[in-house]
Amino acid sequence: MEDIDLDGLIFQIKRRYGELKAISSKRERFVDHLRSLGHWEQDSMDYPNVNPSFPETVRVAYAVCHPDCGTQELIVDGSTQECQRCGRLMFRAGTQDYRRKS
Repeated sequence: MEDIDLDGLIFQIKRRYGELKAISSKRERFVDHLRSLGHWEQDSMDYPNVNPSFPETVRVAYAVCHPDCGTQELIVDGSTQECQRCGRLMFRAGTQDYRRKS
């Protein structure tokens, strides 16, 4: 792996932060992403125990990311369209209903 220009990346982050409106959900999400990078892969595994109740039908989308990323995945309609690999917004190429077997 080549050396990364960390100062250049931080400059881009600061520039983008300045472009976002001071009071906006985009800016809040942007800051949340930065905050998560500070403890990336160091979260404790103290998630709550849950007993999920699945719906009878779920609408699923096939989503693709930009060609230079190449990620393709199924996402539940209404959930985040953010690529888990590069962070960009994914495009929903098609949707379909999935029904639970009885």
